[in-house]
Amino acid sequence: MSAPTLFVVASRYLKPLEKVSAVTPRHREWLDQHYRSGLFLVSGRKADSSGGVIIARAETQAELEAVFAQDPFVLEGCSEYSYAAFTPVKRGRGIEIDGVPLVE
Repeated sequence: MSAPTLFVVASRYLKPLEKVSAVTPRHREWLDQHYRSGLFLVSGRKADSSGGVIIARAETQAELEAVFAQDPFVLEGCSEYSYAAFTPVKRGRGIEIDGVPLVE
């Protein structure tokens, strides 16, 4: 089995944190939907609170862009996203990814 394409998806907040915080509950419900589908692997807010980071597994960037167009943060003008694709070649014990060898 070959390694999947993963994406580092970075957001940048476009509105003050008060507005972002008001939309966050709907954004988290949207995130949960995509965790359940297997699209998202891990996510969180950047340490400087300027946005967030999501690691996603997708076939194409276009697939992700279509999903992110429905994010409440995007719909409310709170955030914009950038995408960086990579093919993992190694992994540690903390994550399971079919097709990516474990380093022991």
